[in-house]
Amino acid sequence: MTEYLIRLPWPPQKTSPNASGQGKWRGKSEAAKKYKTACAWECKARNVRPMGCDAVDVEVTFCPPSLRRYDLDNMLARCKQGMDAVAEAIGVDDGDWRSMLLQRGEKTPGGCVLVHIKPVG
Repeated sequence: MTEYLIRLPWPPQKTSPNASGQGKWRGKSEAAKKYKTACAWECKARNVRPMGCDAVDVEVTFCPPSLRRYDLDNMLARCKQGMDAVAEAIGVDDGDWRSMLLQRGEKTPGGCVLVHIKPVG
């Protein structure tokens, strides 16, 4: 079965659950929709297809754009829409992801989120 390594863009600040000064809730909603669309296009560009399995193991590596410290749980929350786009592309609902490993990567210009998906079974 196929494994995928997908490079997603760094999530916008407005998708953070801790972001302040965002203005109206609409700003967060619009940022989340744009981020999901960008991630879906990235999956399409990488030719990501349904995996044909019932479950996957996922490793997520956050490569920040700066040396600023980021909490892994908050980073996952910021990427929720990106993970939803990946789940749709691979055809495995994120409720069926057997495990998810979160880790910090190296500082990367512009930042990115690396998602490594391995089929189970």
